Amino acid sequence: MAWGPADTASSARSPEPSTSSVSAGRQRYSDLLTHLPGMWSNLLASRLRRLEEAGLVRRRWLEPPAARFVYELTESGWALEPAIYELARFGLELLDDPGTDAVPLHLLPLALKGLLRLEALPDDPLDIALALDEGSWTLRVAAAQPALRPLARVQIEPGAAADAKVVVRGSVLGLLARRRGEDAPPPVEFDGPPGEVATVAALFAAAPVPA
Repeated sequence: MAWGPADTASSARSPEPSTSSVSAGRQRYSDLLTHLPGMWSNLLASRLRRLEEAGLVRRRWLEPPAARFVYELTESGWALEPAIYELARFGLELLDDPGTDAVPLHLLPLALKGLLRLEALPDDPLDIALALDEGSWTLRVAAAQPALRPLARVQIEPGAAADAKVVVRGSVLGLLARRRGEDAPPPVEFDGPPGEVATVAALFAAAPVPA
């Protein structure tokens, strides 16, 4: 399984479908099987049934023109997103070099979300265009609210918004290297007003070492 936000702390384990596999959006059974190399079809079916029985995933029929069954997270499944984020955060230092492994495009927004330092989120709303080698997205940070969890304030949408306050250029691997505090990370550029650039750079910076 290509590295992703919930794989960082479990890369030594055999491939296993989890809520992180479905949190990339609605997934066909064939999609899940494709993105879990080494997973047997009957084992995948068994584990998906367990997730359904636990109320974390549901199987739903899409009407034409799609005309297919898909798996998607339930409300209870989405409630696990903060836990998945913390696993990703814990595993950043344990993550193997992905080398030439290709990260499935539909998983990249999850990987990007997993790289953020939530404690560095600004209180005010902010739109960030991510013009990366792997693709373009817009990272939208909603205004802080007492009832809104930090992770729920972050949305990643396809395409780089033309009116974003800050533009980030580089690669996902460059952002990962910055986040891990590597000595010579691949180049990443931040363009925009100095204050907002400093805010965005802090989101992808290495976590401060505890005193």
